[in-house]
Amino acid sequence: MVAPKKIESKKKLNDIFKSHKSVIVFDLAGLPSGQLHEMRNTLKEKEIYTLVAKKKVIEKAIHDSKIKLEVKEAKQPAIIYSNKGIFEVAKALKQVSTKRKAKAGEAVPEDIVLPVGPTPAQAGPAISIFKQFAIQTMIKDGKIGIREAKTVCKKGEKVPAELISLLNMLSITPIEMSLSPKVGYSENLVYTSDIFDINEDLMRNYIFSASSNITKVTYKIGFPTKQNANLLVTKGWRGARTLGIKIGIPSKTIMEDMVRFAHTGARKLEK
Repeated sequence: MVAPKKIESKKKLNDIFKSHKSVIVFDLAGLPSGQLHEMRNTLKEKEIYTLVAKKKVIEKAIHDSKIKLEVKEAKQPAIIYSNKGIFEVAKALKQVSTKRKAKAGEAVPEDIVLPVGPTPAQAGPAISIFKQFAIQTMIKDGKIGIREAKTVCKKGEKVPAELISLLNMLSITPIEMSLSPKVGYSENLVYTSDIFDINEDLMRNYIFSASSNITKVTYKIGFPTKQNANLLVTKGWRGARTLGIKIGIPSKTIMEDMVRFAHTGARKLEK
């Protein structure tokens, strides 16, 4: 028998797929619940919502809703949904991040530097951990202070197991986390993770460049479009004006130019 909670989750997912413009699948794996809660609240303020459910429930709801979403890439898939455009949602996800504790053997994205000043560590046995990493310390008000800033792990290096206890003791959370889109669905179109990773500014420049080149080509071959209509009219008028002057077709708009053209020709003949 299917648990009532699973039935309720599937029904809610089906309703989301029907009533919301954008749906994105992201992976919960490795994201602590506290950080997830913080990020969900931030997104909610932007009218972007999240729903956590079992993987099989999500897959069943997707199947029943007849949408082409794959959740295989996500170990623990969850759903983000909104009535905003899908790229607006994806951009908002990239702007929301949090930090967590490091794990032994995990590479750090930036240098871990212990700054000069007091720490929350009580004086006593803990001082041996500082000495293990050659950190200059001092004791003040019963707590260990750092006398000289020390880089204990450089960018790209893996955190040694011995360092974990010190980082946790000092409440240092060096690993940045965000909600990375795995796959999205909006208005009958599926968006894969590589599409979400496209540089927005670079793509905008490509589009502007392509648009400019198309306008130049259509103008040159005389193919009328909304974008080049004014240019073609101006080009046509200039061509007609030049032709009228050269073959001497009288017209009110070019009479002055015709007289000037004839005068110039006459002066050349005098020479």
